[in-house]
Amino acid sequence: MDKSMERIDIIKLLIFLMVFIVITLSMILFLIIPNVKDYRASKSIHKKAVVHKMRVQSVLDEREAEHAKLKEENRRSITAFMHKFSSENFMVYAKKFFEDVELKEIEKKEHKKEFSEYSLKVTSSLKSPTNFYLFLEGLNRYENVIQADFPIHMESNESKISSSFTIRVYELH
Repeated sequence: MDKSMERIDIIKLLIFLMVFIVITLSMILFLIIPNVKDYRASKSIHKKAVVHKMRVQSVLDEREAEHAKLKEENRRSITAFMHKFSSENFMVYAKKFFEDVELKEIEKKEHKKEFSEYSLKVTSSLKSPTNFYLFLEGLNRYENVIQADFPIHMESNESKISSSFTIRVYELH
């Protein structure tokens, strides 16, 4: 028969059990509970970061949609900025409206290395002011971004009208 169970000392067993329980509880108190507090703080910070990220993402999505919409609406202007200005092409275009056209560069400005601005003086003669207004209207559809500046001088000579005005041409680098 097995007599090993008779030799078990209950008091020693209870003491070892009590020591085990005390060590386990002290480990729980000193190791796990502070980590739970850190975990809760980290979880709170993470939730705030996720909420902030979602807000920023929604703003970014709105801005991207607005950018795409503006890019689509202004595609013609954007491509006009990209075109290199050619005085020969402009002369061909201007001769559709004017009889004698002369183009002289006044100045060229560089703005923040992003785009250039040319100031050109246009001297021309035409038969009727209607051609001049058609020319101004057609500048909106021209291959470059061109602005006609005031003052516009017009003088009537015999059968023609002489005009002199300044235009500004904008282009990207």
